[in-house]
Amino acid sequence: MIDRYQEWINHVFNHPVHDPQWYFDVDAPKFEVSDIEFTSLFIKTMDRCGIDLLQFDDAQVNQGLWYIFLNACSDYMFQLKSVSVPREDKARAIVAIKHLYSDCFEKRCTPTLSHLDEPSSPLNDICYMLWDITPLNYWEGSDDKEFLYEQVVEVLAFALKSPNIACVESALHGLGHTQMEAPKLVEQVLDEFLGENKLLSEDLVSYAEIAKTGYIM
Repeated sequence: MIDRYQEWINHVFNHPVHDPQWYFDVDAPKFEVSDIEFTSLFIKTMDRCGIDLLQFDDAQVNQGLWYIFLNACSDYMFQLKSVSVPREDKARAIVAIKHLYSDCFEKRCTPTLSHLDEPSSPLNDICYMLWDITPLNYWEGSDDKEFLYEQVVEVLAFALKSPNIACVESALHGLGHTQMEAPKLVEQVLDEFLGENKLLSEDLVSYAEIAKTGYIM
């Protein structure tokens, strides 16, 4: 008998890739899950992405991650952000995204820069756009917003240390989109990044400087 986690993985990733994506079909299958259960499944997906997503090609993984993270495709991110999910579990879920960077993006994404439209793997798409599309880096109105912004910036600071420039670019993109809500945290991370990496390409230095303004594309 298939377990709940495997059922979830199949639901998200085990689909052909076409345009429009399967989840926009009016008859698309649904995966009903409580807020607490989704948070647990999300954490496990992130923790095991380096193993459990190997059965799917880059385009399938890209498609599935858009489905999870973009609220135009599903409501899963709003479930994770629900007041019914304890702040410690929210934090665990956010920090688990480190594994998505180190175990999936770092190994599978082409080391190219998406903001320059360089040729890349399909997976670079979600890597680059992750923090542009997800509501996980917006916690205004939450009593725990300062704590949760710290978790987000911790993940982005981690991704900045990746040897794959696609992950570095993703982190810079994310920091740029978080700057308005957590300016001091973002500025500190970016200043340290620029200070510690004197051999960065001009393209990454320029992108980091743009991220500091909060007006990033």
